[in-house]
Amino acid sequence: MLDALKRRLLPEWNKGAFRSNDWAGKIVADLKPAALLDIGCGDGAKLFKYLKHKPEKFCGVEAAPPQIAEAEKRGIKISAYDLNGKWPYPDQSFDVIHCAYLIEHLHNTRLFAMEAFRVLKPGGTAVITSENLCSFLNLGAMVLGYTPFTIANCCGWTVGNPFGLYPDLEAPQYVPMDDPAFSGVTGHVRALSVPQGKDIFDRVGFVTESTSIGLLPLPDRISQAFEGMFPRRGHFLMIKAVKPK
Repeated sequence: MLDALKRRLLPEWNKGAFRSNDWAGKIVADLKPAALLDIGCGDGAKLFKYLKHKPEKFCGVEAAPPQIAEAEKRGIKISAYDLNGKWPYPDQSFDVIHCAYLIEHLHNTRLFAMEAFRVLKPGGTAVITSENLCSFLNLGAMVLGYTPFTIANCCGWTVGNPFGLYPDLEAPQYVPMDDPAFSGVTGHVRALSVPQGKDIFDRVGFVTESTSIGLLPLPDRISQAFEGMFPRRGHFLMIKAVKPK
């Protein structure tokens, strides 16, 4: 029964995640950044396919060696560091920051927002996707006494939720637990709600829009018809934060 429910839910999860990635990718492409920072860039493919031109300065943050190699083939200058600390870039270095499904891995979310503000140029934009702690899907798990889906990913294991959608992350392509970059890379530490995402970025100086899509466990085609009625209950959190000029 559990496997059947997972098989039904996972395709709908993927559809919502794709739409959130599409939202972010199109925003970044339309901004035409000359200097772009892609945090948690993986092999670079997720964002690269949206770009209509290659930025003059294209930096990425990634810790997994196979992903780094592929991203570098695309001309992305990769760094690997703990995103819970200071970032190794000068002030006002970038026009746009893109961060897909990584902020939930960090414990120092406030410093992340501060560093994003610091390294963006005036008028620059941070485009961030994550998961929404207060989604219908997470609320349903808690009603049943299970860990919310979004924080069931604990240091590479999915625990506390038998319906969990994430596989255990212990294959060789992932960062091992004793690697210095493991902190902030594997496992979900802090999941934000829609208003919390806005508040954090507003308080460090951004002008922020925060919403969500994907009313799981509803099928995605039905979800799209009702998302406007429940902007705080979608499973996929989307934040657009602009640094004032």
